[in-house]
Amino acid sequence: MAKPKNSSPDADAESTSFEGSFRRLQEMAEQLETGGLTLADATSRFEEGMKLVQHCNELLSNAELKITELKQTYSVDDAPNYADDDLEEDPDE
Repeated sequence: MAKPKNSSPDADAESTSFEGSFRRLQEMAEQLETGGLTLADATSRFEEGMKLVQHCNELLSNAELKITELKQTYSVDDAPNYADDDLEEDPDE
């Protein structure tokens, strides 16, 4: 079975990360902008690019959700207020 063009052992691992997917998306955009691709190749790159965009959006949404959850978990409103205690302990100021 033949390997797809532009495929390497690290390509799948890279495409699972946001950075790897974004890098691949940039490469594909450059190829499309440069031209010289057959219609079939350009269409294939475009399709792969759309899948990468969807993947990147999912990763960003998951990161945003995680950040929101962390902010709620470690909310300042839930933390004890030590600022008032610190002021009382230093009578010189």
